[in-house]
Amino acid sequence: MSSMVQSHSSSSDKINRFVRTYLSNTLDDEFYASEFVQEDFDALLDELFGVFGEEKTLSRMTTISRAIADHFKSYFQECEVAVNGRQIKVSNIFQEGIETAEIDKASFGLALFINKLLEDKQTYALQEFLLSFPEEIVQKLYERYAHTSMKDDYKTLRNSIRLCVEDTFELDPKDIVLFLRKKLYIRYFVDQKNLKQSENRRFMGVSPEYLEEVYKENFPSDFETILLDMAPEVISDALDFGRVDNLRFKATYIEVFRTLVDVAMAEFTSSLDKDTVLALNGYVLRLHFDKLLYLCAQMLIDMVMKRDRKADEFLRFYNGETMVGSNGKKIKKPFVVDVQQNIWNYSSIYSVMTQCAQYDTQHKKQIKAIKEAHGYHENSKQLLEVSKNNEAKCSQELRLVKHELQLCTTEKKQLLSIAKPSKEELLVLKQKREKEKHLLGKHDKLYAKKTELNVKLENAKVTEKNRRKQVETAQKALALLEKKGEELHVQQDNIFIAIGKALTFR
Repeated sequence: MSSMVQSHSSSSDKINRFVRTYLSNTLDDEFYASEFVQEDFDALLDELFGVFGEEKTLSRMTTISRAIADHFKSYFQECEVAVNGRQIKVSNIFQEGIETAEIDKASFGLALFINKLLEDKQTYALQEFLLSFPEEIVQKLYERYAHTSMKDDYKTLRNSIRLCVEDTFELDPKDIVLFLRKKLYIRYFVDQKNLKQSENRRFMGVSPEYLEEVYKENFPSDFETILLDMAPEVISDALDFGRVDNLRFKATYIEVFRTLVDVAMAEFTSSLDKDTVLALNGYVLRLHFDKLLYLCAQMLIDMVMKRDRKADEFLRFYNGETMVGSNGKKIKKPFVVDVQQNIWNYSSIYSVMTQCAQYDTQHKKQIKAIKEAHGYHENSKQLLEVSKNNEAKCSQELRLVKHELQLCTTEKKQLLSIAKPSKEELLVLKQKREKEKHLLGKHDKLYAKKTELNVKLENAKVTEKNRRKQVETAQKALALLEKKGEELHVQQDNIFIAIGKALTFR
């Protein structure tokens, strides 16, 4: 009896290995389990019949179905294999949260591709503890979903890829997966406390003076700008307030910041040894730590002001109450307390931020009003200048006509004083009278024109004065508005600092 059981077991093992080998040789690595149809199964049975015989094969359908399931499982697919006689149906078991075959198939392909990255991970090592996958690799990850409904939902895609990477690479909670500048980074947690034993553990025993010297020698003067330019993308990706809760943020943010620092300084530290790079990470992070937290606070409030529900919940957390954590321990939630020891709650923070938003809108309008007032004033100045020139030109013409008229009148009077004028003198007298009449007409027109131009000049002066006053009034209004704005922005600044402090509560 024992020998019969052993023989049966031996045959089953052989059939199991045969099926697994056959499927590995026949099916592509990315073959989707549900697409293993009756035709494929019939081909497998023919091979089994030829090696083990029909009777032995058909008596071990359970072994065969299990072998098929195990094959697909080795390629990251969970499936059900139902065999009835010689009929088969293979159905994928969708991963949690997946509802359609197209998404499940894409996710399976993703897992397979990421597993290949794992096997070749040293190729992508930027540092001993930092992997960097280039844009073309990330694009291939996205392409897995090119024919699915998720193809343009990059936020969901990144989250799916992140979860798959964490699972495939068997990452710990403190290991960080980060999307930045179209690349994918994996940073393994480095427990610096265990790396160096020193009185000064802050920078792994390396003196701050030495690190300051290394920093100045190797880093550009605008390194902070480089770091802070990267930071928003990192925060919105790895510390997304719409995805992580307060406790998750608290547990993760330091390692996210360390990853950001490592990526930002990678090109400046390639010539340095591992220990110095690790020590520099802590040094650089300390230099820019407060600004990174401040930026986190700004981004959180920006989401709150856009009425993001998860961000609202995140901010409302800081109310001083006591809660029970998942480990059963009590957690005292902090207040948002500024440097003047003022306590800010959700409503008061929202009120100040609303006022700041309103101020920014009013400030833009006032700047626009001043610009328009300046434009009107410039036009009025030009009009005044034109009016002055026209009036001056007309006055000059009138003076010339007056002078010419006086000469003509004097000459006419001299001719009239001749007792017995000659024919020539009478002709000249006639000409002088005609000229005098013409000059009088010209004088009257010029005089009327000068009167009109004087009125226009006075109006232009009044307009220019009014426009100048409008500019001055608008500028005074801006000064008062900006004074109020300064007070609001001081409050806002204090709130951001206070929120940043609350984010890191102990």
